[in-house]
Amino acid sequence: MVVKPTFFDNFKCIADKCTDTCCKGWEIDVDADTLDFYNQIDGDDGEFVRARLIHGDGVKLCLEGERCRFLREDNLCELIIRLGEECLCDICREHPRFYSQSENICEVGVGLCCPEAARLWLEFPSEFIIEDDEYTPSESERRSLEAQIEVINFLAHGDGTLGKRLFSLLGGEYAENTYEQLRVLYASLEALDEHFGESFCMELPRVSDERFARLAAYFVYRYWFLLGKELCIKFCAASLVMIAAMVKELPEAAKDYSKEVEYDPDNLDKIYAHLSSVNTLGALCLRTFTK
Repeated sequence: MVVKPTFFDNFKCIADKCTDTCCKGWEIDVDADTLDFYNQIDGDDGEFVRARLIHGDGVKLCLEGERCRFLREDNLCELIIRLGEECLCDICREHPRFYSQSENICEVGVGLCCPEAARLWLEFPSEFIIEDDEYTPSESERRSLEAQIEVINFLAHGDGTLGKRLFSLLGGEYAENTYEQLRVLYASLEALDEHFGESFCMELPRVSDERFARLAAYFVYRYWFLLGKELCIKFCAASLVMIAAMVKELPEAAKDYSKEVEYDPDNLDKIYAHLSSVNTLGALCLRTFTK
């Protein structure tokens, strides 16, 4: 069974129109099949491609903090221009798509790290399409999927403020140091942007932007099968609070948060470890989200 947001099939890279290209800053590995393809290209195109590959610990198109050697000054990809999109390696072809799954259910989506993907999540309703394939979910998988959709619908459309809805799922009494602990934790994370740790306001934010309910749907959708219900909702709550605390417009804040947090396994593990012992996030959200 395949599940996807209603806008998923409409997603398309906007290339040179993107405000934050994914072709720089990241470490991009070339998979074995694509490398074989590059090694078999004849003539000037083959020499051009192979001369720009980075050899060392594997073969890469780009190193962290650098710009892809195929990215032109106008932010178009020279590989695509010369050879077409079929020449892209797995990472370049798939990014920012993600696949979250159980044994027989695959949930696909696009990550907030991409400005165009962030726009879609923030502008479109939190609705999903379910497609049958050759895999039949077990009864426990079906129940888990139903519970996930119920939580997403509740956060998107339930009564009361988003803060009240999160509190009803997480509970807990308010603690003055909860936000401060989160702020210090996030400031300590490894970051692509050295100023990321300075992005968060000192005091707990108060937010009335209804689009945060759509961000809540994103986090519950992406992490439900990976983390399980309790930790998934905790991570959702912490992520919403910290995105709200970033002194930026919401689309940019969501995109930057995703880049720095979601795509660094060490950062994620550090956050999960902290959240596993925190029981005050519901009350924190109650104070933060006023719509």
